[in-house]
Amino acid sequence: MSKRLTLVLLFVTFLVFAMSGCGPPTPTPTPQAPGKAILVTSTADAGPGTLRQALLDARSGDTITFDPAVFPPSAPATIYLTSNLPSITQGNLTIDGSNAGVILDGSNISEDWVSGLEISSNRNTVQGLQIVNFSSGPGIHLCGGAQNNTIGGDRGIGSGPLGQGNLVGNGEIGINLCDDGTSFNTITGNLI
Repeated sequence: MSKRLTLVLLFVTFLVFAMSGCGPPTPTPTPQAPGKAILVTSTADAGPGTLRQALLDARSGDTITFDPAVFPPSAPATIYLTSNLPSITQGNLTIDGSNAGVILDGSNISEDWVSGLEISSNRNTVQGLQIVNFSSGPGIHLCGGAQNNTIGGDRGIGSGPLGQGNLVGNGEIGINLCDDGTSFNTITGNLI
């Protein structure tokens, strides 16, 4: 057999094996454990049961919700913050106030440029919150290359005042997107 014919046969044999899946096994990704539910049960700024503590405890895949007995949809309760909340850096976190009445108020913060919520990670969802009185900073700040986040949702879903939408009634900046790579974010159903 000629050298050329041998090379062609080897190449065809390689293609047949490659197309039949006879290559090395592909590792199966380990399924991620479902996240935990964290319930906010206090209107205080800090301490057990607060939003601040929930953000400190949260891991990727977790969902933070609000106790409707403390945050009734028909009479929203206010969390008066005295400093910035922990930045959302873990990714794949949901903050869901769509079945409660939650107001984040920054009027007691004396620092400059403090955001209601700062997100610097991917695949987070923020819905059903009212964010007000962050006079020099944005209500929601997406930065640091944050991608594929969802801010808001369908205002007809949920028993809260805005459903999945957010009310960002801030003095200066409602929702701010900045920094290179901050992209592919969805902002929908919000009142700004």
